Amino acid sequence: MDTNRSETPDPAVIARGLRRIRLRRWALWTVLIIYLPTMWSAQQITRSFQGALPVFFAWVLLLIVATAWSATVRCPRCGNYYHVNGLMLLYLRRCLHCQLPLAADHKKSD
Repeated sequence: MDTNRSETPDPAVIARGLRRIRLRRWALWTVLIIYLPTMWSAQQITRSFQGALPVFFAWVLLLIVATAWSATVRCPRCGNYYHVNGLMLLYLRRCLHCQLPLAADHKKSD
């Protein structure tokens, strides 16, 4: 998509798109954070490393899905992937193409 568009999208469209990006980022963080409590619980229940392996593999699968879901969200301003530029996946707080900040819809008007 063209990253140098002259027309500016509606602020409501930008806000909706940024909410979608934040939701997907939170989903990824949630999957990352639940790892330790989940594995601790699996160890306590099964009392063995072998018994906890299915839980670990389920978590890895969930991590792959959450990463793919959060990486493929598009920027509401330029239409490119917000976190992906080429083959590089970077979870920065700005679009890697048009530099739209993640909190652009929270900025106060002066």
